[in-house]
Amino acid sequence: MIKVLILNDELMRGGKERRIAELVKYCKLHYEIIFEIVIMHENIEYEDIYETGYKIHTLKWSQNTKIINLKRLFAITKSFNPDIIHSWSSMTDVIGLLVKIYTRKKLISSMIARVIPYRSLKDKDYRRALYTFPFIDFITSNTKAGIERYHAPKQKSICIYNGFNFERTNNLQKAEILKKQHSLENKFVVGMVAAFAQRKDQETFISAALSLLKKFPGKIAFVLIGHGVYEEERRKQSGEHFQKDIIFTGVCNFVEEYINIFNVGVLCTNSEFHGEGISNAILEYMALAKPVIASDGGGTEEIVDDNLTGFLIKPKQSKLLEDKIIYLMNNPEKAWDMGLRGQLKIRQHFSIEAMCSEFIKVYEKLTGKSIPEISL
Repeated sequence: MIKVLILNDELMRGGKERRIAELVKYCKLHYEIIFEIVIMHENIEYEDIYETGYKIHTLKWSQNTKIINLKRLFAITKSFNPDIIHSWSSMTDVIGLLVKIYTRKKLISSMIARVIPYRSLKDKDYRRALYTFPFIDFITSNTKAGIERYHAPKQKSICIYNGFNFERTNNLQKAEILKKQHSLENKFVVGMVAAFAQRKDQETFISAALSLLKKFPGKIAFVLIGHGVYEEERRKQSGEHFQKDIIFTGVCNFVEEYINIFNVGVLCTNSEFHGEGISNAILEYMALAKPVIASDGGGTEEIVDDNLTGFLIKPKQSKLLEDKIIYLMNNPEKAWDMGLRGQLKIRQHFSIEAMCSEFIKVYEKLTGKSIPEISL
């Protein structure tokens, strides 16, 4: 069997980490391949990855432990003897190059998961990419825009879109419970799934929410799923509506259940600091047949078809966001059609099967070996 050593910063909840978990879990069931995973911090929130039985090593990486952890990583690599090293972050690209030199194995980078607003050496991901990409054997990005923005060498770069596993939508049973829990019965529910971080823009979302709650009292509600350093500021912004008409879930282990009660899925991005790759939140909205309203830019236009599966709006435009929400409230048949079109697009172009198949092709290309499918 081909053996692949995965390197990443962590396995906390995030888009890139979700891709790793889904790749490993799907390949375990469908391909004759062995993974071993090394992360640089011990926090693991995708705990179902343990069910694969693959080894997961945690290195507490810091300035003071670099040498000892590099020795540990070399020992892990020597013991596992991988055919491929697969790095998923700019930091582990640097570390992966050292492992590549030590083992003389092929190195893949999948660090491009966002589209940087502008090229600057102050951006550590772009700076590291500039120095490491010439020596990496193959580069994958989850957007075409990412390949262009990072100046990734086109002869050894490919776009592999995120893949959604539709098994995640099976047996969703909490809709009525959640609606009753939050008093959302007979309300039009607008939701946003995103970390409360500088790269996201819950401020615009809540500004639109406060205006709409004045226009449609008792008829509309807003749900924010996620947590982070800016959460308290946004709670204060919500004022008297906090946890009444503007609901904060905090850390959520059943995101799909909440999205299932949305009428609209929104993703507002702070374009001054961040360009989306292929957002897993948007994948989830569309997979669950929800129309999408999202900030334009980055890779979002590669997944959201404006006026067909949702709306693309300029960043930080709360009035535009309001207008699109009102349109979808007043045109339920159009909203339903957009949701179904979006779901079909995910099935056709953003499936877990397609994503994993593309990664398998890359592994085969670099090793010159075929990876058989497991007969079920």
